[in-house]
Amino acid sequence: MAPIQLPPGQHRVLKAVAEMAREGLSPTAHDLTKALGLRPQTLRQHLEALAKKGLLRLHPGGHGRPTHLELTPEGALLAGLAIPVVGRIPAGPPELALEEAEGLIALPGWPGLFALVVEGDSMSEYLLEGDVVVVERGVRPRRGEIAAVLHEGRTTLKYVYPEGEWVVLKPHNPAYPALRLPAGEVEVQGVFRFLLRGKETLRRLGIFRRL
Repeated sequence: MAPIQLPPGQHRVLKAVAEMAREGLSPTAHDLTKALGLRPQTLRQHLEALAKKGLLRLHPGGHGRPTHLELTPEGALLAGLAIPVVGRIPAGPPELALEEAEGLIALPGWPGLFALVVEGDSMSEYLLEGDVVVVERGVRPRRGEIAAVLHEGRTTLKYVYPEGEWVVLKPHNPAYPALRLPAGEVEVQGVFRFLLRGKETLRRLGIFRRL
């Protein structure tokens, strides 16, 4: 899906809602009117447009009461308050890639970050089955970095060692062999940035959200 491009006014309003949400506040339309110096009618137009795009939910408070504003998962993602969990990745022999979005991790991110749930044990004891790894798309791995790589329609998570026209993919678990493959046949989908230990832990902490 192509990223949503917002007009400047709508982007300013979404950013202000996100900043308040980041501070643990529950913003209202009245709060935004004061914070942004906008006329109520202008702000209402921006809010209705953002709601129509699926980025905000508006909760009218009734006669004489303020309208409360809530970021949707898509709005939180666009505002940099969440990281998408886009699928699972084997840390064992390469398997077919799964690119189905499972939810959002409510942590600050930046464009290009996405998360994958680890399956298999070739990267243990470093990465364990059920861990969630956050990787960055669009960057080249340095020698020895962990990356999600795609080869012949199959994906895996390994240490990457470029060797000229070849690339070596090494596991952390010595029970698994290294793979030496033609560099032109290997696509780096994302470079490892950080680890969240276990999907169940995420649920208990309340930071894993289903879409």
